Amino acid sequence: MMRRIAQAWGFASIVLLPNYVDMTSAAGDTRMRVAVPLTRIALAHLTDMLIVSVVFALLMAGLREVKGWPSVRWFLMGVLPVLLFLRNLNVIPFDIPHLAIAAAALLWCALLLFLIRRYPKTASKLSTFGGNVLAGFAVFAAIVTFQLVRAALWRPGPQAFSHPIPAAPANRPRLVWILFDELSYKYVFETRDPSLQMPNFDRLRSQSTLYTDVIPIAYKTTRAVPGLMLGRIVTDVEYTAGNRFRVKTVDSPGWQTFDAHASLFALAQHSGVTTSVIGWYLPYCPIFAQVATQCYWSDDDDQDRGPTMVQASYAENVWFPLRILLETSVWPRRAWDDEARWASESHIDSVRDISRHALEVLSSSQADVIYLHIPAPHPVAFWNRRTAQFDGGGSYLDGLDYSDRLLGQMLDILEKQPRWGATMIIVQGDHSWRTQMWRPLPGWSAEDERVSHGGEWDQRPLVMVHAAGEQAPQTVAARTSLMVVHDAVAAEIRAIAQSPFHP
Repeated sequence: MMRRIAQAWGFASIVLLPNYVDMTSAAGDTRMRVAVPLTRIALAHLTDMLIVSVVFALLMAGLREVKGWPSVRWFLMGVLPVLLFLRNLNVIPFDIPHLAIAAAALLWCALLLFLIRRYPKTASKLSTFGGNVLAGFAVFAAIVTFQLVRAALWRPGPQAFSHPIPAAPANRPRLVWILFDELSYKYVFETRDPSLQMPNFDRLRSQSTLYTDVIPIAYKTTRAVPGLMLGRIVTDVEYTAGNRFRVKTVDSPGWQTFDAHASLFALAQHSGVTTSVIGWYLPYCPIFAQVATQCYWSDDDDQDRGPTMVQASYAENVWFPLRILLETSVWPRRAWDDEARWASESHIDSVRDISRHALEVLSSSQADVIYLHIPAPHPVAFWNRRTAQFDGGGSYLDGLDYSDRLLGQMLDILEKQPRWGATMIIVQGDHSWRTQMWRPLPGWSAEDERVSHGGEWDQRPLVMVHAAGEQAPQTVAARTSLMVVHDAVAAEIRAIAQSPFHP
């Protein structure tokens, strides 16, 4: 009996691994990306493990009573390893060609069939060994259970804080640094689709310097943004259960705690320059609690490999992953559409929240440096440019349309303020549109396929800089590292620090 319980528990832990791996892995990706406790999600995962364990145990008990159980057992031995492997493909940190997977599966089944027919005793021993391996996964399940319980008790760092900032005179320089996540130069300016109008990017372009050949410094936001803050190339990151953000860099390959006191916000603090931060996806406020003046961050997106989300109820987070697991087995297209819808709903919440806070800060904050990390045009689809409404089922072009509208609102606010004439604006992407990553995932649209020419990837993020008082467009065509943004921000912070505070 204990062996069968262990098998059921072990099976559940493996088949559900993609759902909870981001909560239990050393990378701590889920902890890093949410500003609220994970209690409901962790408990939902534990509940799913219990449900799958019970269903598996009952199913196996029923099959053992079937007259043809010996044949069924061999069938399961051939199929289950393959299915569990396929289920966990997105957990494996490298791509495996489909042809190689199919060949390995056929080879395994052929070997098993050969042993059954020619060496039945060896096959029987192999069957016993397989059952013991499955039962042995109960050790892994116990570890996972402990990690999920710990995740349920985890508490994040601060989501927001604000220190008073005195009003500044109109002639004091100011920097507004806007990071549109996944903003690609190619699709905004170089080969803009005829169906897309971007009047506000064009408006800012007419009085800014545009970099047309920017070399990215990372493929992921979690590397690119810390790299820009430090002025160093970040190669890997992790977020511990104790809310420590750790990085590896090109010049220091070992793990080290991210040094906020070496960041651009610390440079501002040391120079007497005030900062206001609105962030998404990264734990901005816990990381910069000691150096930023004002801060707010959030991320309502669904978990990368959940599929769960923080704003869903406990019941929804229990049921939806099981529903997707079932649909993937019997109705893959339905699972694909449901996952895309779920992801869109949560991303809409992120875009709404961050956009609202960004506009509020631009309207009210007296900070010398305002940094805004906007979760657009980052997929999945969240906007319909034809109706000008939040909606799923759209494309990257729809996300660009929303970004343009939001930029227009930002410019309207800034141009009415006394400090407009002394304001420098940086608009950038942290990386370009990662077509190769999004194309195999739910939410990729026919328009995405057309615009990207079948997923062709252009690596250049957009970088556009409006210097205070700049009136004409300029272009930098030379190949330029995205790190140019770090240098520009640092230079502007020093310029602000050197300016007199009183007129």
